Amino acid sequence: VYTMSNGADGNAVLAFRQHGDTLVPAGSFSTGGKGSGGGLGNQGALAFSDDGDALFVVNPGSNDISVFEINGRYLKLVDRVPSGGTSPISIATHEDYVYVLNAGGQGVGNIAGFELTPHNKLKPIAGSNQPLSGANTAPAQISFNLSGDTLVVTEKATNIIDTYAVDEDGVASAPVSQKSNGATPFGFSFTPRGALVVSEAFGGAPNASAVSSYSLRDGQLTVRSGSVSTTQTAACWIVITKNGKFAYASNTGSNNISSYRVRSAGRLTLQEAVATPTGAGPIDMALNRNSRFLYVLNAGARSIEVFQVNRANGHL
Repeated sequence: VYTMSNGADGNAVLAFRQHGDTLVPAGSFSTGGKGSGGGLGNQGALAFSDDGDALFVVNPGSNDISVFEINGRYLKLVDRVPSGGTSPISIATHEDYVYVLNAGGQGVGNIAGFELTPHNKLKPIAGSNQPLSGANTAPAQISFNLSGDTLVVTEKATNIIDTYAVDEDGVASAPVSQKSNGATPFGFSFTPRGALVVSEAFGGAPNASAVSSYSLRDGQLTVRSGSVSTTQTAACWIVITKNGKFAYASNTGSNNISSYRVRSAGRLTLQEAVATPTGAGPIDMALNRNSRFLYVLNAGARSIEVFQVNRANGHL
C-alpha cells in the first residue's frame, strides 16, 4: 500500500505491507521532488502503470512527476520530469500513455500527456497539453475511461466535468465542458461496464453530499442516477469493486464511508442507512486487486485503516 508524505521540504512515498489484518511500515522512498505541505483536494496523486511494474507520483511543490520501478518490497526512482504545468495533483494511465492534471495554482490549470518508454522513462507527447474550462477551477482528478479513448477531469469550483478525446497517438483534444449533475464534483471511478460514478461534496454543506452516475459516449455525459444522497457531509472520494457491484464514498466531514449498490447501466442505490465509521478526516481510498480489502487514508487521524469487503453484500 502506497501513499505520499507531500512534505514541502521533500516529498516521499510511504510504503506499507499487509501482515494478516495489520499494516506494517515497509519504507520511505524520496521522490526527489517537493510536496505542497498541505491538502491537495484531489484523488489519484499516485498511480500504477498498467503492468504494475511502475509507480507514478506527483510533486506539487516542484511541479514535476517521479517514476519508480517496483522491485518486490522496494521502490527505485528511475525518472523525474516536469509536469507540463503548475501544481500537479492527479495522474491517469492507460497502456503506455500517462496524463497529469495540473491544478494551476491561482491560474489556468491544464492536462499534459507523456509516453512511457520500455525503460520506464516519461517522454512528453507533442500537442498533448490542453487547458481546463477556465481559470481557478479547483480541479480534483483525471482518469482515462476503460477503452483509453477519453480522459475525464472534475472541477470542484465550477461544477464542471471536462472530457477530452484521445487519438491513437495519445494526443488529447480540446476539452468538452459539461455541467455536473450536482455541486462540487470531486473524485470518480468507472465501473467495469464503463459507467462513470462521481462524488459530489456540495461545498461541504452539512449532510448534503451525494453521488451521481453517468454513461459516457463520444465525450458526452448522460445522467443515469442523479445526486443520490449520502445523507452525510463532504463526499469526496470514490472507489468501485472489481466486479462493479459496489461503490464507496468517503465522507470527509462526517468521518465515515457510504456504501452504494451499483446496478445495470450504473444506476445507484444507497445501501446502508448508517454509514461505516472511520477515523477523523477520511480522504483518499483504494481497493486491493481482488477488492477484498479497502484502505482508507484518514487525514485528521494521520492513519490508514483497513476494511474487509463482504463480497456478497458489499458491507464493510
